Amino acid sequence: MTIKTVEGGIFTCPNCGQKSKLSRQPTKPGNYKITCYKCHHQTIYRMGTNSKEIPLEEPKPSEFIPEKNTQGHQGEHVPFVEIKKIALPEKKAKPDSTFLDYLPPFLRNRFLIYGNLLGILIFILIGIPIIGVYQESKEELPELLEELKKNKPTIILDQNGNLISEIFQKKTSSYRLSDYPNKLIEIVLAVEDKDFYEHSGIDFFALVRAMYKNITNLSYTQGASTITQQLARILIKDRRKSLKRKFREAMVALALESRLSKDKILEAYLNQVYLGHGAFGFQVGANYYFEKDPQDLGVMEMVLLASLASNPNKYSPFKNAQESKQRVQVILDLLAKRKIISPSYLDHLDSFFKNIKQPPYNTVFGSRYDSAPYVTEHIREFLKSIDPNVNIYDVGGYIVETTLLKDVHNWLPTLVKEHLDQLKKTQIVKKVKVKQNPKTPTEELELQAAVIGLEPKTGAVLFMHGGGEEFHAGNQFNRAIKMRRQTGSAIKPILYSAGIDSGIIFSSTRMMDAPLVFKNSKGKVIWSPDNFGQVYEGEISIRDALAKSKNTIAVQIGEQMGIPLLEKYFSKFFFVDPKEKQKRFRADLSITLGSLELSPLEMASAYSSFVNDGNIKKPYLIKKILDVKQRIIYERKTGDEFNLKVPEERRVIDPDTAEVMTSLMKGSANASGVKATGYTGEVIGKTGTTNDYIDAWFVGAKPRLSMAVWVGYDDSAYGMGNKAMGATVAAPLWGKIAKRLLKEGFTPEEKFEFSKRATWQPICRESGHLVGPECANIGSEIFKKDKKPPICKITHGYQEREFIKDLFP
Repeated sequence: MTIKTVEGGIFTCPNCGQKSKLSRQPTKPGNYKITCYKCHHQTIYRMGTNSKEIPLEEPKPSEFIPEKNTQGHQGEHVPFVEIKKIALPEKKAKPDSTFLDYLPPFLRNRFLIYGNLLGILIFILIGIPIIGVYQESKEELPELLEELKKNKPTIILDQNGNLISEIFQKKTSSYRLSDYPNKLIEIVLAVEDKDFYEHSGIDFFALVRAMYKNITNLSYTQGASTITQQLARILIKDRRKSLKRKFREAMVALALESRLSKDKILEAYLNQVYLGHGAFGFQVGANYYFEKDPQDLGVMEMVLLASLASNPNKYSPFKNAQESKQRVQVILDLLAKRKIISPSYLDHLDSFFKNIKQPPYNTVFGSRYDSAPYVTEHIREFLKSIDPNVNIYDVGGYIVETTLLKDVHNWLPTLVKEHLDQLKKTQIVKKVKVKQNPKTPTEELELQAAVIGLEPKTGAVLFMHGGGEEFHAGNQFNRAIKMRRQTGSAIKPILYSAGIDSGIIFSSTRMMDAPLVFKNSKGKVIWSPDNFGQVYEGEISIRDALAKSKNTIAVQIGEQMGIPLLEKYFSKFFFVDPKEKQKRFRADLSITLGSLELSPLEMASAYSSFVNDGNIKKPYLIKKILDVKQRIIYERKTGDEFNLKVPEERRVIDPDTAEVMTSLMKGSANASGVKATGYTGEVIGKTGTTNDYIDAWFVGAKPRLSMAVWVGYDDSAYGMGNKAMGATVAAPLWGKIAKRLLKEGFTPEEKFEFSKRATWQPICRESGHLVGPECANIGSEIFKKDKKPPICKITHGYQEREFIKDLFP
């Protein structure tokens, strides 16, 4: 604007050119309004005492009301105009002129029109798609956030909350932000995103800087990803270096910031970022690189972990030690300058790297903690069975609470393997082909074992080992719960207890131990069961028959009971479910010698009745399963973990029958070979050896433990040689395990307790009946309270020794 001087008080209207005389001259500098008397145009002037006038911006027509002129002159006269002082807000200085100011009005208008159209077009082409992608990212975010819940390791805990093993395909960390040490968080933020808590997901200044670097280098050399963007990249699973990926990453980052708090974003990043060698997150990274939890890390260790996030392969201290060292040095220098750590840490760089020890495994999968692999496999399959439509690895984060004793599993697999190695080394076991057409080549077959121990009063499985050789891809079959094999004489306590409980036999009953022959209606011999070694002893008591495992006596007991009564008791012990009984029960006397196929778990469960008042509690290993949200998805009372199809608790024999059986089975256990291992505690039990030495068993029990041990080959076409019996290969393993359990206090000694007591009565040793008036050879035996043998009525004194001699030369 030009500055005009009002000479002689004459004002020239800038609109119509009419001259007017001011009615008064301003005496103070300020803003004044002058109204032309002719065209009524109003102008605001800033005037000083020197009467200089400076026009300001034109007001809008509605802002002022035209004033009437009351004075004027004819001809050359100059009418008077009023000048009024007004107050205006301070105005900022007008910007410098632009090239538009130099354009003619018609070009200026066209430029503005086309410029606006271009802006609208750019918005349509770029702005709207950006908004659209952002909206899509927000809608997609809930699905992407589900990734944060996946791949968390499922942990298996023992009965005391100790970690037994883990299940995972991709191992991510699961710490809360508050679990990570503050110093580690401070270091990570300084290295990866110092303005994390200030930006909205994208650091635009860093972005511009990175773009400049990439343009000047004509390649993608530098990124500018914030922690939020890095988390977005993890969620969208795209690590390509492309503008398209960066754009989507940015949109997801903005969406994340609109949905999650800064702390939640940082927590997810710390748990998900890849640190190399299969380790995702700083919790897993600390465990892998230093065998420590994050809270136990030193500053140098924290710095090394923080150095890996940008390029874990390049900066791995195990793959590229020198580059890792240089990277750590740069970070230490940065942290020292920002006064996050002391500069003195740089002095310890060399010694720190010298002391880094590479784990004996290449990745975290090699460090997978698993002290009970057969248990882990069982739980893995059980988790899958809960919902077949759910991928347990994707879901992850399950917490499985079990009844196991972790400390036992720390040594049990080793003890079993050493025992089997000793059996082979001493040639007690020799692989012998006993059947034609074996399923497995001889060279591929290894000696195996199955061990399972449970607590009789609860049914809780305390330990379980399903094989002899080390667990590996080709040896994952859990023989303790999945294998069914003939039991041999280990079934006899079930038979004897059924006979005693029903009153068919008594502990003092005497039976003839002699060869047996079964013929069909045509007189043809169809079965001739014999004793081991074909040794027969004539008349023998039930107590001695069980201790000496007489097959002839077992068959006679079954014959006296009859198939219907046998079926009743075997159903109570094993086949509660009618469909299961129909599939597995055999209605012939061979079941008295162990021809039925049963699992070690079923045998251990059956024997638990003898030390648990005649009751069997349903076996279980899993107490509870919680999902990643800490919701209970399984409890033992609502499921049948081992698919046994049995009730929670069932009575199979009377309490006083159980007491009678504990008395009888002490003798059979003492004759088994258990005590030869040095085990000094209580034990009742029975060995079992099947034909051709294919299977060897020992099942034993005490008040706090019922344990079954099986030894053999998976392919029943192979036997173990004639030295391998229950007493020589299975019972010693049972004794070794029980000895260590007792030594370490896992199964303390307790007395057998029964709610209904059996009674001891004097008996005639010759008849096995209660003592009569003429009996001279008197002994004592235990009986059920309401089922006892009759009083002896035989005539004593004659000699039958010659008869026995003639009968059994």
